[in-house]
Amino acid sequence: MTGHLRDAARTLQARVRNFFDAPLDAGAAPLELLQAALDELERHAQPSGRGARAFPYTRVVVHVRQPAASHPAIEAVFRQLDVRLRERLAEIRCDVPARLVTSLSLSHAADTDGPVVRVECASDAATLPSAPVLAGDRPSLRIVIVKGQCERADYTLASAAIAIGRGNEPADVYGRVRRNDVAFLDVRDGVTETVARAHARLEFDPELGGYLLFNESSSNPTFLLRGGRAIPVVPRDPRGVRVQPGDELQLGRAILRIAP
Repeated sequence: MTGHLRDAARTLQARVRNFFDAPLDAGAAPLELLQAALDELERHAQPSGRGARAFPYTRVVVHVRQPAASHPAIEAVFRQLDVRLRERLAEIRCDVPARLVTSLSLSHAADTDGPVVRVECASDAATLPSAPVLAGDRPSLRIVIVKGQCERADYTLASAAIAIGRGNEPADVYGRVRRNDVAFLDVRDGVTETVARAHARLEFDPELGGYLLFNESSSNPTFLLRGGRAIPVVPRDPRGVRVQPGDELQLGRAILRIAP
């Protein structure tokens, strides 16, 4: 299917959905709320020429009004908002800003006629409320080794950048030495050797108040495992992928977990 036909099909599907779907009520399921937010955010994409689009915002807040619903259940589903939004925009060939901050605002209010789901978008970080950030200069990150052999079973680190790879201080062909904060052993067990010597790094982003995962290996794959889904982390992508407690990081065949 060509790009024009694909776009026409998506437009038709959206119109049919909008015509037949009833508006969300205060009892909508968490997945319905997430889908409604994604639909609304997709409509904020702007044409940028030659069939492509651009998302001209760097901050997104989704407001959800659910007086009697389980807020923990909604929060659990909306942890996928950042990844699902990027996937949705990629489907419509829409460029995404390198730094896109998403957050959720929940309300118990029942005495309003406003929509159940409402989105706010802005390109200026000061114009929207941000998600809570842990106190202190930088939150610590606990990394547990699930699969593969490291010097330790878990690490608690609070560095601005956390290097992950095989060996303590591997050197490249130019003799430059890299110090791995999470160092896998130089052993062959079918798993550990699939971690590259300079495989990945976690970098703290002060604006997000959290860590981003970057894939530094061009040969060995890196995935973010979340909610039963494997999200590929593209090598050398300067945007990175935000990690959160409970995520697992797959480096080659080795797996690490970001502990709550």
